[in-house]
Amino acid sequence: MNRSTLAYLSFLFIGIYVFLRFFLPHILPFAIGVFLAFLLDPAVSFISRRLRVSRGLSAFLVLLLLLGGMGFFLTWGIARIASELSDLYGYFPQYYGEFTRIMGEVLRVAGEVSQRLPEPLARVAQDQWNRLYSVLSRAVSGAGSLVRGVPGFSITMIFTILSTYFMIKDRAAIGAFLRSIVPPKAFDSFKNVEVDILTGVAGFVRAQVLLVLLTMVVNVIGLSVLNTRYAVALGLLLAILDILPIVGPGLVYFPWVFYHLVWGNVATGVGLAVLYAGVSFLRQVVQTHLVGREMGLHPLVTLISLYIGFRLFGAPGLVYGPLVAILVKGLWASGIIPHEGGAEN
Repeated sequence: MNRSTLAYLSFLFIGIYVFLRFFLPHILPFAIGVFLAFLLDPAVSFISRRLRVSRGLSAFLVLLLLLGGMGFFLTWGIARIASELSDLYGYFPQYYGEFTRIMGEVLRVAGEVSQRLPEPLARVAQDQWNRLYSVLSRAVSGAGSLVRGVPGFSITMIFTILSTYFMIKDRAAIGAFLRSIVPPKAFDSFKNVEVDILTGVAGFVRAQVLLVLLTMVVNVIGLSVLNTRYAVALGLLLAILDILPIVGPGLVYFPWVFYHLVWGNVATGVGLAVLYAGVSFLRQVVQTHLVGREMGLHPLVTLISLYIGFRLFGAPGLVYGPLVAILVKGLWASGIIPHEGGAEN
């Protein structure tokens, strides 16, 4: 790799970092709109040809079907959870009172034990308790932030839907405008890169959907084996939490395991702990392979991109990292990044 390639890659990564950190949050609805327009364009073109209607009407029908389908499955999921958890509400006062009593007893015993411990061990125990309290506080804070973010999310969704509609409807006009301001050679190169990136994004979304379905099925089967009530509802809930890296299914599993161990149901507590560990391990192993396969990346490249993305951007980096890898791969293969040997994967 020569100096010009290293310099190009250095400026490229700096530019990508600045864009993701400072610009993408402000144009996110339109970035998602570009992806959805790419994804839905074949269906829109098919309906427009077969029904002989305008692209505007075809785009409206496709978006209406998409939103209707999402709304149906969301409503079904919420209704299923509400149905299975409705009778749990009647037992909640009993469970809450018993849990409060047990927690009080645990804290009392822990306080007595900590007073008898040597100073170094007592300090370590206090540090671990403070760390657990901090983790739980962050989880609760994260859940509260999600609730407070609902209005902003709704506005983002509205702009995303509108931008998707106009990008599909006026695809030809937008393409002609870009061709008029971009040199033909550069336009063709970036067009190829755009296809690679959008195909990679589609693969990433497919991989995440498959991962969520996998973890939901494994959770439901595991909870059913443990003779847990509301297995389907809890499996759906854990799948939803699995999409949220800041919260995660540990928000349910950790206090659940602790409750059973304190209550004396050691077998159930250990079973839940093993189930959580197994699902987490399975997801991490499958994620690297599945994301790499769907996005056309080697599993090691996928693993490195996930780790670097997480270290730089936190939870969103688990999305940014593989997408940046796809971008670099596309720029390299198209020859935009100068290198010896021509285009290669």
